[in-house]
Amino acid sequence: MTPEEFARDSWQSGEASAPLPPLDELRERAERFRSKIVRRNWTEYAAGLLVIVMFGLGVLFAPLPALRIGSALVVGGTLVIMWQLRSRGSPLAPPTHGGQLSVLDYRRRELARQRDALDSIFTWYLLPLIPGMATIMAAPLLSTSPAEWQMPPFEMWRTIGIIVAVFVGIYALNKWGARKLQQEIDEIDALMAE
Repeated sequence: MTPEEFARDSWQSGEASAPLPPLDELRERAERFRSKIVRRNWTEYAAGLLVIVMFGLGVLFAPLPALRIGSALVVGGTLVIMWQLRSRGSPLAPPTHGGQLSVLDYRRRELARQRDALDSIFTWYLLPLIPGMATIMAAPLLSTSPAEWQMPPFEMWRTIGIIVAVFVGIYALNKWGARKLQQEIDEIDALMAE
């Protein structure tokens, strides 16, 4: 039975206290969560590297100065994101010894760190990309030969809409994830209070 299920059962039954889950089960669950974070981070690092390479080519070969500047800003923003991911989202080292409460405490601290990282996603993940993306979108308007680089208004607004929709989707998914982690924290708090 998971810590969350123990907390829920204990609360619903109204008993004075419920036994904590077995230590091995707590450690296994904490390790699974830690592995999930590590996989997520490596996926983000790989995606960040791909963005750096793609927009790095834009810095070198884009035909318009504004496109080169925007690409450089996206590369810089991506580096900021990767650094922030490392400092905010890297998992804590698990406890090497200790009982059930120390493993629960570790898990709670890790959940809180990840919740805080997801909850502040706009400031450290989305915001660093906005200047570069805005510059790239404005590049045709800043061109000295606008007829050559003019984008039809419908296509321009559609592209802007897609970018905004992706940003809003990332924001909403991370806020949802932060709420789910908070629920787990609340369940662990209930377990530890008994």
